[in-house]
This record gives sequence, structure tokens and C-alpha cells, in this order.
Amino acid sequence: AYECIKHYASPSLKETYLSKVGTGEWLATMCLTEPHAGSDLGLSRTKATPQADGRYTLNGTKIFISGGEHDLTDNIVHLVLARLPDAPPGPKGLSLFLFPKFYPNGERSAVHCDRIEEKMGLHGSPTCVMRFDEAVSSIVGEPGKGLSAMFMMMNAARLHVALQGIGLLDAAWQKADAYAQERRQMRAPGKGKSAAEADFIAEHPAMRRILDTQRAWVDAGRVLAYRTALELDLIKHSPDADTQAAAQRWCALVTPVMKSVFTHQAFHGGSDCLQVFGGHGYVREWGIEQIVRDARVAMIYEGTNEIQAIDLLVRKIMTDGGQSLNQLLDDMKVETQIETAEATQLRKLTQNIWTATQLDPSVGHRVADDYLRAMALVLLQWAWQRIDANLDQDSPELKDRWHSPSKAFRQWVLPEFAMRRHIIEAQCAAT
Repeated sequence: AYECIKHYASPSLKETYLSKVGTGEWLATMCLTEPHAGSDLGLSRTKATPQADGRYTLNGTKIFISGGEHDLTDNIVHLVLARLPDAPPGPKGLSLFLFPKFYPNGERSAVHCDRIEEKMGLHGSPTCVMRFDEAVSSIVGEPGKGLSAMFMMMNAARLHVALQGIGLLDAAWQKADAYAQERRQMRAPGKGKSAAEADFIAEHPAMRRILDTQRAWVDAGRVLAYRTALELDLIKHSPDADTQAAAQRWCALVTPVMKSVFTHQAFHGGSDCLQVFGGHGYVREWGIEQIVRDARVAMIYEGTNEIQAIDLLVRKIMTDGGQSLNQLLDDMKVETQIETAEATQLRKLTQNIWTATQLDPSVGHRVADDYLRAMALVLLQWAWQRIDANLDQDSPELKDRWHSPSKAFRQWVLPEFAMRRHIIEAQCAAT
């Protein structure tokens, strides 16, 4: 919200709201979705009517508004997509508006929380149905360009959600790992008899597979997240145009992958971690079930994972015939000095999809999910190449820490690539 106001709002709006939002003294909302328009923002009907003083009145209803109403801060700054009377249909007709819960003179605006939505998880966040009833607002940016201004928030949010997925998965792993180190059940295969009547479940191969696999996702995810943060800094601060272009390419292609795969893994990997607890994981005392519930929505919000896949393949990679993907893989190869078989196969898959879409434009949409997963595995593989290359200088203890998840990645995670490749090739051949 701070970045959106900073880049698009008028000087007077910046003076009033920027510092308060920047410090967190006032929290902000993103009001996009409406009851009849989920991900299809072009269907939005909220109306903005011009007033004689240059401001606008808003009328309409938004849903799924995180932090739409609360008493955590003295004020709430609402950023709302709405349509001017003469606006064309679709997303190009949307403009962005700002108004607070309380105006500077202390008057409360005409925005009402009609309902707190009862969610599956994230119960610490009040998610609201918000109704605007002649709410007086100010436009942010130019008319008809509200969606581009809002996407400054959306793109940042997608990276944040990817980090949320990594964090939730790590939290689930930490709980499961701690439990596995103290819970005894049965005899582990290959273990000799001991004084204890049973072995720790961390010593059982089935549990080790779960724990090491989730650790492999978390560790590689952090490498990719930190790299993306560095690329964002290069976009903003590098004086070199080629460096900026490479950084922009990384962020454009990797962001949808990060958002999709790590929110997916937070839920499914978190569920695997719950399995470590057995029946105890399904009751609330241990806390693991909350992580599974909380993680589920991250696959939906800030652009569903299916939309992320379509954005990656159809809207980005296919528009230039795969050139941007090949350049990204070239950049990655420079750092590791080797291109894996999977990376080479990803190049070929991209070309196959491009060829197939010339005959059937729907192919890209059909294989988008599989393609995103395949690309994610190549990125994870690259991250583990970076980790493994730096283990030579570490102590034996640190090598032990990293060896198991590295092995788990190769044995239990990377083989998925072959399955995704087979699915994509079959779809391309069917055109």
C-alpha cells in the first residue's frame, strides 16, 4: 500500500497518508473482489461518481477484505477498485480510489463492514464484507489505470505469499521434527535392541522421508526467496541496463512459480508433517492442524495457483516463443557452470508447447500447471546445486545437516519432473 500511494497518489494524499501507512500507524486494505467477480476483476461493478469538488463517491460491495474493519489502529486506509460512469467494460475501465475509515477532520466515512467472514483458517485476521454507501474518496493515479496501480501491491503480495508458504512449511516441519525426536513407536528397521521398549519415530524410514523431503523444499525455497529479493534490489538500484533487464526477467518468471509451488507445498507438505503426529496431529493441542488450515487459503488468494501457471506460460513465456525462459536458464547456467538434463528438457518442452499452440491455442492453458511444476523443479534443483557447492568448506556437522535433505530432493522430489514432462508431451502430441 505504501508503494502504491508513493508512486501513484497526488501530493496531498501522500502528505496525509504516506507516512502513517509506512510506519504502520494506520493499516491499509486492498479492496478488489466482489461477490459475482472472484478472480475476474473486469466484472467489478462498484461505481465511482465524480463530485463538484474533484472527489468521488463510491457505491458497491467488496468481499474477502483482510483487515477491512478492526480496532488495531486508529485509522484504516482503503484502496478500492471502482468504475467511473463513462468507463469501458472489462479491466481497462477500472480506476483506483483511496479513502480512510476516518477523514482528517474526524468524520467517519460511509464504509460499512456488513459481515466478518467465517473462514477455514487464518482466524487472527478479520476478513470482511465491505459496503460503500456514497463513500467520499479521492482517485489514485489516472482514470482507467487502477488495475496497473493495484498490481504494484499484487506483485509484492505474491512474493510475500510465497514467503508465507515457506514459513508455514518450516513451522510445520519444526513441530513434526521435534515430535519425531521424542515420540517412540515400534522398532525401526535395522535397529538393534535397546533398553527402550520402542524407537524414536525419527529413526523410521517412512518418517525420515517425510521430514527430509519437507526440509528439502524449505531450504531450496529460502535460496530462491533470497535470490529474488536481491533481484528486486538490482531492478531498483543497479546502474547497468543489462543487469536490470536480467533481474526483471528473473522476477517476472520466478514470482508466479514461487507463489504457486510454495503455497501448494505449505498445505500438502504441512499435511504430511501432520502425519508424523499420527492421531495427535488431528487434535488442536499440538498446533499442527492450525498450520494446515491456515496454509490452504494461500493457494487461492493473490491470484489462484492456476492463474499463476497461466500467467507464467501463456502470458509470459509463450508470448516470446520461450526466449525469456531460455535467457533465464542461460543466466542460471553461468552461475553453476553446468546445465542439468532437466533444464535442457525444459527448453525442449517449451519449444514443443510453442509448436503445439500454433495448431491449438488451448494447449498452453491445459498444460500450464504441469509446466509450472516442471519449471519449479528445475529452480529447486538449481538452488540445491548452489547449496551443495558450498558444503565443501563447512564443518562435518553442517554437512550432516544438509546432506539428508539434499539426498531427499534427488530421491523424492526431482523425479516428479519426469511425470510432468510425460503429461506435457502427451498433450502436445494430441494436437
